[in-house]
Order: sequence, then structure tokens, then C-alpha cells
Amino acid sequence: MKTVKDGEVRKREILIAARGLFVNKGYDQTSVNDILNIVNIAKGTFYYYFASKEEVLEAIILDIVEEGARKAEKIIKNKDIPLVNRIMMAIMAQAPEFEGADEIKDELHKVENAKLEQLYLKTMLRRMTPILQEPVLEGIERGIFQMDYPTECIESILLLGHMMFDCNVCEWNIEEYPRKIQAFLSNTERMLGAKDGELKVFLQMFGQMR
Repeated sequence: MKTVKDGEVRKREILIAARGLFVNKGYDQTSVNDILNIVNIAKGTFYYYFASKEEVLEAIILDIVEEGARKAEKIIKNKDIPLVNRIMMAIMAQAPEFEGADEIKDELHKVENAKLEQLYLKTMLRRMTPILQEPVLEGIERGIFQMDYPTECIESILLLGHMMFDCNVCEWNIEEYPRKIQAFLSNTERMLGAKDGELKVFLQMFGQMR
């Protein structure tokens, strides 16, 4: 007897299969039929959930943002971690860590996929900014930070971090990274209104992310 699966379960199966194929085979080299063969569904079932392969990639990008946001929320809630550390670790949690993350990001930066890059940035800002607002406001209340525009400050730091440390955007040489990291942390301190050297501890942590 054939099992009829819940719609969300089936949709998730399609996304998991597609994500694996995009990472291992490449987005351009993956066809809808490749996805169908793994999930073992008819083409009509696929198009019931997704209008195109590009729409599947959009859903995967939203998943990536959500995964980072959940990690960030968990970090922010851990009051055993000093406030400034929590904020920076939460920001860094948005960087995808799964195998093949670079292949997914490559798709974002292709000229024809510019709208996917915009989708990522818009979704990331909308999801991450509220998560970071609470600890930043706490820092202002405790006198750790001095700033007039906390929401805009968070948005600026998230955007700057995304643009500076995505190799595919700026094409930094590996030798340039230490200076770029120092500059990012120094500018972040200024935007937050924190003391000089407050974020120095993160130099090593950023180095491990490269």
C-alpha cells in the first residue's frame, strides 16, 4: 500500500535532496529530473511544491538564514557568555558552516542570480536584526555601548561583515585577511561605541573561520 506523505514532509525531502545535489554536483549541472530520481516522485508532484529549480534554491537560501538565526538565538540566550562575546558570536553564526557552503554562495554571486543575493541579504537582515537588538540595547543600558541608532548600527555591521568576509564578493587574497579582520573589528567597536580593543579577542576566532 502506497504511503501518502504530509505536504511539509514531502517538501522538506525535495529541499534536502536538491541541497545535496547542488553542493555535490553543482546547481547548473543539477536537473529537476535528478531531484525527482532521489526523492522518487513524479514531475507533477515536484511542480506542486515548487515552480522551478530556482525556487528550490530560494527556499534553500531561506533555510540557510534560518539555521544561522537559530544558532544566534541560542547564543544570545546563554547568559554565561559575556554580553559583547554573545553579540559577536551571534553575528558570526550567520556564516554557513555546512560542507559545500561555498558552492551555494557561488550561485548567489552569479550575475543572473543577483536577485538571490538580494533575497539572502533582505532575509538575513530581517531575521537577524531583532535577535541582536535585545543584547545591544542591554549594552547601551549598561554603558558598554554608546550609540544613537542601534537598529541601523546592527544592520550596518551585518552588511559589512557579509560583504567583507565573503571571498566571492571582494576577492581578498588570504594574506589580506588579518588586516581586514582588524579593520572590521575596529570599525565595529566604533559603530557600537565600545572601548578600543573590546573586540580584540575575536581576531583568532575570525581567523578560524577562513
